[in-house]
Amino acid sequence: MINAPALSRPLLVRAADRPLSPEAAGQADAAELEAFGKALQREAPVLLAAARAITLDDAEAEDLVQATFELALRHRVSLREPAALRGWLLTIQAREAFRLVRRLKRFVRFGPDVSEIAVQGSANADSAAVRDALRSLPPRVRAAVVLHHMAGLPVTEVAAALGVSPNTVKTQLKVGLARLREALGDE
Repeated sequence: MINAPALSRPLLVRAADRPLSPEAAGQADAAELEAFGKALQREAPVLLAAARAITLDDAEAEDLVQATFELALRHRVSLREPAALRGWLLTIQAREAFRLVRRLKRFVRFGPDVSEIAVQGSANADSAAVRDALRSLPPRVRAAVVLHHMAGLPVTEVAAALGVSPNTVKTQLKVGLARLREALGDE
């Protein structure tokens, strides 16, 4: 699973602090927006950790989480099951990450730190080796591994988040885990 990282700045400004435009607010009342904002804020650490693991850049990760919150706020009526909030947000975030990459026609930048990834029962040296191994994965394979094995999404939700078939995700997971095992020297 993913550890909750420290946030360098608030990622969601409460509705009372910054009034929303009529388009963004829709017809919702202030109490509904406040409750939705609190739910988003509770999910912020997981989203930020997943974004950092995918982008490998702190600034890009924070921007990605903010964009995810803005999209979620605009499209909150499409959330059918409130208990599925985390999966819904991770799906929005993954789609947004790869949409931005396509739009900017550049690859996800490799940054210096992926310290939010928790490796249970391992020493710091082992955690560093896992981070280095993750850096070596192609961005979409890394995203599949992070969303499935670290954020806990099922294969079908990872497929929906990445806009590919479940079989593609299974292949990406197989390739990613094989590369991680090879890099880490596991048999």
